[in-house]
Amino acid sequence: MAHELDTVINRYGTDCLKWDYMEKWLGVPEGEALPSWVSDWDFKAPDFITEPLKARLEHGIFGYSERGDEYFNSVIDWWQERHQVTLKKEWFHTTPGSLPAIAMLVERWSQVGDKVLVLSPVYHAFYRTITNTQRTVAESALINDNGYYTINFDDLEQQFKDGVKIMMFCNPHNPGGRVWTEEEVTRVCQLCHQYGVYLISDEIWADIVFRGHTFFSCLRVDPTYFDKLAVCIAGTKSFGLPSMRLTNTMIPNEKEAEALKSKLLAYGIDVYSAFSILANQAAYRHGKDWLDDTLVYLEANNQRLADFVGNELTQVTYRLQESTYLAWLDCRGMGMDDEELEQRLHKAGVIPTMGYGFGDDGRGFIRLNLGCPASILEEKIQRLRTVLK
Repeated sequence: MAHELDTVINRYGTDCLKWDYMEKWLGVPEGEALPSWVSDWDFKAPDFITEPLKARLEHGIFGYSERGDEYFNSVIDWWQERHQVTLKKEWFHTTPGSLPAIAMLVERWSQVGDKVLVLSPVYHAFYRTITNTQRTVAESALINDNGYYTINFDDLEQQFKDGVKIMMFCNPHNPGGRVWTEEEVTRVCQLCHQYGVYLISDEIWADIVFRGHTFFSCLRVDPTYFDKLAVCIAGTKSFGLPSMRLTNTMIPNEKEAEALKSKLLAYGIDVYSAFSILANQAAYRHGKDWLDDTLVYLEANNQRLADFVGNELTQVTYRLQESTYLAWLDCRGMGMDDEELEQRLHKAGVIPTMGYGFGDDGRGFIRLNLGCPASILEEKIQRLRTVLK
């Protein structure tokens, strides 16, 4: 299968955000740089996903669609087998991406001006969701030990004492790449329960976990902690389906589940894309071996970058990611501010996500997408060599 992942496919001219819109959003002319700033990958979807979509297209009628039993069962079976999590059909709230559900829960669980906490640095969209719902961002900085992030539980508890209403938890962590341990996840859930804090756990990276690490979901903790819990899961990262826009938010508390259902109905999110349902259903049913092979390929990309940094970039720190295909490089040793670093990277033709977008604790870092053919990664490395060595 490696030869399929090695295939370079031209994505220009497909309205691809990562490739076609660099000039609009970043001022980088088409064809002058390798994009590494959006967290989708450059691999073609496998036949077990595309063939059912072709058959559905040939059917030719595209009316309103609902989620059938096979859709629910495919997700339930996958999470039981892959992550030892028992999902229930009544927990499902399906939305076009995780952020709509997260925003609705923020509106449900807090008032304007209330504090919503993140562990920084963290996925940049969390910040805009908080501020665009007129809530206040609270940050608990992760402890960075030479690239290895851990949670400062003393600070987290103090923030809860100071009136945080909701915690957004990235599990596994984007951009730091940590796969939080059972002990860490359990402690987060315990503290939220103890202080009456609602917990939203974004677990869409659960399947992209490398050897030696085991993902542990918030849905595996003591059910005592379920009253104020929501967990977002999706196949978007696992199978390269972000434009299919389908996330399932699990809410075990029956009252809170009904409340979110009412919000979804109010916003008209009660029918679904037939193609999104079919693609995800096929992926969960037939994707085990394909995903396992893809993880091996991504891990090799991860190791290639780590070897390059370790051998050649004495002023840059990079620790092998435990999860995701997004490398988090600490460039603070270069002695450049973010603006200069960004300008030099753009000039060299590599377009990462700059770390400052993940909060102040991300300043001096860059996030580089490794979800690409090995030859493209090698070209990125060659270009980075001219800037960072």
